[in-house]
Amino acid sequence: MPPPADFHRASVTFNKPIGIFEGQTDVGGALAPGSAGYDAASGTYTITSAGYNIWYSRDEFRFLWKKMTGDVSLAASVTWPNINDFHDRKVALVFRDSLDDDSREIVAAQHGNGMVHIAWRPEKGAQMTDIEYRSQRQPIQGTDEKGPQTFHPTRFGIEKKGDQYQLYVSWQGEPLHPEGKPVTFRSSGQLYVGIGFTSHLPATPLTAEVKDVVLDNAAARIR
Repeated sequence: MPPPADFHRASVTFNKPIGIFEGQTDVGGALAPGSAGYDAASGTYTITSAGYNIWYSRDEFRFLWKKMTGDVSLAASVTWPNINDFHDRKVALVFRDSLDDDSREIVAAQHGNGMVHIAWRPEKGAQMTDIEYRSQRQPIQGTDEKGPQTFHPTRFGIEKKGDQYQLYVSWQGEPLHPEGKPVTFRSSGQLYVGIGFTSHLPATPLTAEVKDVVLDNAAARIR
């Protein structure tokens, strides 16, 4: 359900570095506060967040970010501690103008049901647009599976090269490869770049694990 017209909630920022990121923010001030931890030994970020969504005209999610300019390669692998949590929760690889809840942004997101999309808000407060991707197999005979079964991606990424943003996906462990065509998203300079998570449930926090994060200030470094 979209938020009411002109509804906003202040973001809450913690100027506390975590892993490779400079700070972290509860974008849109979800009804339950988020949290994040980093295990250096395994390279894993554990992110807990409530939040109604990263969608429509405003967002609510926990965001680990770094200020960047120029070309960027960003990739990560996602693990769901409870695979049966709400199907539409999502981990996002995020590029946004500001930490406001209605900021211009472009994201690549992996959902709890295996769907991957690239989505963007072209202007502050505008509605988001997306292109969705799934990889499926037929049900295994002799099991309870019914209908096509969606693969959960092994890894995904997004590359910024000038004003062109390209989604990359590895569906079954193969090398990351482009998925679809690049999306044009123009930015005027510095962006907040990083990883985010929302439960897609306004007052209920859920958890995701994001590991092996690659964040390079150059194109053609997706891996």
